[in-house]
Amino acid sequence: MKKKLLGVVLTLVMVVVTMTACGSSSAKTSETDDAEVTATETEAADSEYKVAFCTMTTEGDFWGYMFDFTAEKFAEQGAIMDVIDADGDVTRQIEQIENCVTQGYDLIVLLAVDAEAVADASKKAMDAGVPVFEFIKDSGEGYRTSFRGTDEEKVGAMLVETAMEWVNEAFPDAQEGSVNTIIVGGNSAGSETERYEAIVAEAAKHPELNVVDAVRWETSQSYAQEAADNEITKFNGEVQLIIAASGEMALGIRGSIMAEGSMITDYSKFGIITCDINAESAASIAASANNEDIIRAACVNGGNTDLNMQELVNACMSILKGEEYESSYAVDVAVATPDNLADFGY
Repeated sequence: MKKKLLGVVLTLVMVVVTMTACGSSSAKTSETDDAEVTATETEAADSEYKVAFCTMTTEGDFWGYMFDFTAEKFAEQGAIMDVIDADGDVTRQIEQIENCVTQGYDLIVLLAVDAEAVADASKKAMDAGVPVFEFIKDSGEGYRTSFRGTDEEKVGAMLVETAMEWVNEAFPDAQEGSVNTIIVGGNSAGSETERYEAIVAEAAKHPELNVVDAVRWETSQSYAQEAADNEITKFNGEVQLIIAASGEMALGIRGSIMAEGSMITDYSKFGIITCDINAESAASIAASANNEDIIRAACVNGGNTDLNMQELVNACMSILKGEEYESSYAVDVAVATPDNLADFGY
């Protein structure tokens, strides 16, 4: 079945959208303790629990689909889920976590702007009796009730391994330093730093890759598109590969390179390798098989997004109901290519 795709991520890096919920929904903006909170309220019949999904971002189709699907699955199990967007502001997110406690939420799902920076706020929420289930970014045991995410070092290594598979196909006679490469990571601490550092370290093991720049950006499509314009111009269009640690950044880079007037015109000799997948990136991957597009593959945190988020909801409901749960839930990473998009619902 076709997904409307955060993946995860475990990476996992990575989230911006006006939420729509199952049944009926309405977007609400309010100010509480000087922190502006944007929430989407999903009504669930006979709801017993109130869940806050505090996220670093809601920008992009991937996150929009993920939040909609997750809210629907919570509703099926008797919980209302509100999405509270920090819009990349860690100070705002700390205030939002504090507000969730005073506003009577039964559980917080947290996709942190900066896992280390919000750790104390998460601990205070737990001390006040509100469980905190962290997703993708991990503050560590003692600062969250449970966690679901991936091994970022593994994700970074897989991104480079996947990139090399494309390089070997596109440049079978590649010499040392012949493939000009840009590495783009997220600029937050914690998991984004771990993934970025893993990519840089793994890329250094492959002499064919000439890493002309390694940069860290805001993980949004709009920012990445503008920044990519500058990067490509900086190197006079002489770039063959970009490894982007976030799917939203990859789409922004794609938008820059495929725009009219781009310095890169031969798509057969250019590729983007990234994380996560949605309808837009899946279409790009499919078209790249004939060199009509440039996103070549995506390492998908959790594999099937629907299954990944269903398992997150199940774990959260176990916590809410006082049932047994794990302190950490590891998710797999699968690679989406033009040959296996059907496995991901495309």
